[in-house]
Amino acid sequence: MRFTTLLLLTLLSLGAQAAGKSAFFNTKVLLEQSPQAIAATAVLKNEFSERELSLRKLAEGIQQMEKTYQTDSAIMSEEQKKKAEENIIQNKRRFQFEQQSLKEDFQTKQRELLQELQETIRKVIQDYGTKNGYDFIFTDTSIAFGSDAVNITPQILEQLKK
Repeated sequence: MRFTTLLLLTLLSLGAQAAGKSAFFNTKVLLEQSPQAIAATAVLKNEFSERELSLRKLAEGIQQMEKTYQTDSAIMSEEQKKKAEENIIQNKRRFQFEQQSLKEDFQTKQRELLQELQETIRKVIQDYGTKNGYDFIFTDTSIAFGSDAVNITPQILEQLKK
């Protein structure tokens, strides 16, 4: 009887040791609050703010052309109407092209910056895990439950700030 109990306790302790030291981190927090994420957001804003402003001005210009056309079309000649309509159509096409180009360029740059950020986070987590003896570090999206005691998000965020 004692042998069986001792054997069970030994097996349980071996099972607990085999599970290893594990923790998790909150991906969303790191992608929003790390200095690298904040810097990436600033880069996107700086790089694309002029183009967004230019696009807004173009849209406002088109609206003004349409408004002028609606109010003045009654006194315009057929040739003037045709020129005004063509001008509006050309500007709308230009707007659509510029809008699509801006969207594609923004998404490309955003993807590039996100990949850099993810690589930085991955390296910091690997270094942290190695230095602190972790066998497993999971993202918060891949676990059903995690105690705050094994949440290492603040520690990883602190490492990213260095």
